[in-house]
Amino acid sequence: MDNKRREAYINLIYELLNSPNGEAEKILQTNQELVDEGLLQIMELCAQQLAENDDQNAQNAANFLRHLRSQLAEILEISEFSPSTHYSSAEYLEFLMEVLEATRQSKGDSKVVYTLLQENLEKLDDSFADILRNWATAIFSEPEADVAEYMATDIIAFSILIQKFPLGNKANNMEISIAGYEVVLKVFTYKSHQSHRKIWAIIQNYLGVSYRERITGNKAESIESAINAFQQALLVYTQTDFPMEWANTQNNLGAAYRARIRGDKAQNIEAAIAAYQQALLVYTQTDFPMDWARTQYNLGNAYSDRIRGDKAQNIEAAIAAYEQALLVRTQTDFPMDWATTQNNLGVAYENRIRGDK
Repeated sequence: MDNKRREAYINLIYELLNSPNGEAEKILQTNQELVDEGLLQIMELCAQQLAENDDQNAQNAANFLRHLRSQLAEILEISEFSPSTHYSSAEYLEFLMEVLEATRQSKGDSKVVYTLLQENLEKLDDSFADILRNWATAIFSEPEADVAEYMATDIIAFSILIQKFPLGNKANNMEISIAGYEVVLKVFTYKSHQSHRKIWAIIQNYLGVSYRERITGNKAESIESAINAFQQALLVYTQTDFPMEWANTQNNLGAAYRARIRGDKAQNIEAAIAAYQQALLVYTQTDFPMDWARTQYNLGNAYSDRIRGDKAQNIEAAIAAYEQALLVRTQTDFPMDWATTQNNLGVAYENRIRGDK
């Protein structure tokens, strides 16, 4: 469901709620192209939102929407339950509220939130991602500024947690995180007041990582979205004002360019190398040894893949970068990273042109 159609659903629901008695059927006939399962889902979300209000008019509106929704479900012969999980929209929404409340109350404590997620793995699916996106879109359509920021902050914290959640279906987890990040960008924008800009950049950077790691959808398009998000973040994250965030985003951008499918392959690798080298202006061995070693390792991979330049020199640069990384990635302290780096170093030596074969 794209944003344009989602907004069309919401506008139709508002029109129905504000229509005189007996006009609902006429309005629906005029907008037949919007009468489908997506409309029913948004109607349930709006009804849930209204039902939480103590005002009697809001309660009446919620009852009206639910009654109308039931009638439309019968006409369309659409089940109230998801065919794959047998959870209703209301049950997904109830779980979403529970997750956001747990995130808020625990201040984003992963132990608390992950316990709840582990108990409800079967609900972490595409339907949950849609519920999150649709509910938040409805909430943010006409919000009070402080309420919108309050809710958006909870969604950001949850999106970061689900992005890093080690259990469940990784593809679904990425879709949920993307839905969360994208919807809060309606609240925190680059053009809003200055205090929002850093939050906007944080969201863009995390969104870029989710798109880069995305499993479903078109891979090439996802990587383009990742690159765009990282570049957006760098509008705020400058080397002068936010050196650590700038370096981290440069590293992420380098990984995205190295994985890029579209464009000229040789140029993409050049862009990756340039980004990693930028990151190393901040990530020094003395101040940030682990980040420095990770970036050196990434740079070694990029030089191993490099198409332009002298092949022999590229392999020498890769070897040098891997050997630098191993100054920090020791067998004792980081055995997994040490083994991976040793493996790639072995491949580089195997391909080496200079020296004694």
